[in-house]
Amino acid sequence: MILTVIKSRQQRDWFDIDVPDDYPVIQLKEMLGMRVYGESPQAGQQYILEGKFPDGLWFTIRDSQDIAEAGLREGSLIRLQRAFSTTDEEAPVYGKRSLFQNDSIGVMGD
Repeated sequence: MILTVIKSRQQRDWFDIDVPDDYPVIQLKEMLGMRVYGESPQAGQQYILEGKFPDGLWFTIRDSQDIAEAGLREGSLIRLQRAFSTTDEEAPVYGKRSLFQNDSIGVMGD
């Protein structure tokens, strides 16, 4: 499957890669880290892989998936972003909030 890797915010800097459908996302992230940033993630650093269909919105691709399970298909766009953390857990996706939250910030209690 041929995927287009976007290296800049304006989508002007890109390259194509050919990967098998069953290629693990975690290995793809490591390979792209070397290609895009010239290094694998350092301590406290993680890579976030996102995918996009030509006319769609960006979505996060989980490490536990392979390329096909992530829903990517021939011609999809992908990008790799660096995130810094003090834990080994996957970095959170910002901008998304649960519909039902347990905290009471901004909510008046009885």
